[in-house]
Amino acid sequence: MDIKKLKQTHSQLLEYMKAKGFGKVAIGGVDVMLRRLFDHEGKYISYNDFYKKFISKEGLEGSTRRLGYYRTSVRTIQGFDEFSHLPNRIRFAPVQYRGSSHGRLNTIFRAVVDHYRQVALKENKSEKSISVESNAASAFLYTMQQKGALDLCGISESMILSFFYDGGKQLRGSSYRTKIRTVLKAEIGTDYFVECTRIMEHMPALRYGRKNFSILKDDEVLAIKENLQKGTSNDLSLRDKAVVSMVMYTALRGSDIAQMRMDNIDWKRDQISLTQSKTQQPIILPLRAVVGNPLIDYLKNERPGNLGITNLFTNTICPENQMDSSTIGGIVRRFFKKAGIRTDSKENGIRLFRRYLATKMLETGVQPKVISDILGHQSPESLNPYIGTDIRHLRECGLSIEKYPIGKGVFQV
Repeated sequence: MDIKKLKQTHSQLLEYMKAKGFGKVAIGGVDVMLRRLFDHEGKYISYNDFYKKFISKEGLEGSTRRLGYYRTSVRTIQGFDEFSHLPNRIRFAPVQYRGSSHGRLNTIFRAVVDHYRQVALKENKSEKSISVESNAASAFLYTMQQKGALDLCGISESMILSFFYDGGKQLRGSSYRTKIRTVLKAEIGTDYFVECTRIMEHMPALRYGRKNFSILKDDEVLAIKENLQKGTSNDLSLRDKAVVSMVMYTALRGSDIAQMRMDNIDWKRDQISLTQSKTQQPIILPLRAVVGNPLIDYLKNERPGNLGITNLFTNTICPENQMDSSTIGGIVRRFFKKAGIRTDSKENGIRLFRRYLATKMLETGVQPKVISDILGHQSPESLNPYIGTDIRHLRECGLSIEKYPIGKGVFQV
């Protein structure tokens, strides 16, 4: 780091961010961190040291979200100072300020997690799933390590139970337990499998709990369709209209839409064909007019034509950079806000459309296998949570109580 040089050049970074349309919060965060760097000059030896001494401790008093803004701001400054990197809305992390559990594991525990990753990659498991399960197992093993276990044999039943329970309070649920077991099961055929089996047997039998899915109501769907028809009259860009239309009528995942390329659209056959990012399974969907027409409008009238990328949808500020899946979710939430839909609801993301499509097909009697194929599920069991929202068919499963006498007091208020 070169603070002396940064004092002379930092204005270039702020002016660049203003010219590129970065928000006041992003620019203000960088400005605040610059002033702190200058105020504490000589009291730190690196950006990592500065963050630990003067920023991370605020997480105890401030909000996690605010701390995230600070971390991003410091990374932006470091990228500019040490790597001549100007922010382009893609996460730039030259250093990691938070140490991972995996990096702190001893040789044996780390070997268990690394072996799982190798097995999972050979099975073509998605990188996201591998990462989530590896992180859960790493957190578990690091906790065991902190409690004094030097190897798998040293992990006792009481240690395992303390990871899931704090006295009578449950700390982690069955989903966490499943992820850890997935990693330990991968040790089959190795010298560690006997101890891994023992550890799995000592894990508590946690009940799987799941809240009912929130789904779109018919009046909300009607409002969505009306706002899509209005188009630019309600301050909706052609890109956002095309994205929301695709989400609405195909129920594709946000990651698949973000990574969709120009050649995924077959205009002659009216088809959308792609390989799903989550399951790595191919899927072919019909390209209906309600999806194709807004897409053509976007390609002809709004998408820059001189780009060197093949991605279908582009970023607004930096169109040469690939869109992130989180951007798709942001487009949907922004659309809901403009349309006045689900403004008081906690859940207003892209998954609502997948659930709506699944429940409507279930209500009309479409076979589960067909629904799973349309949604791109790798396992038919993935459809089970949607069945709980099919009220019409659930009522048909109800049993009559006419043959069972019930006292009058039961139904009295």
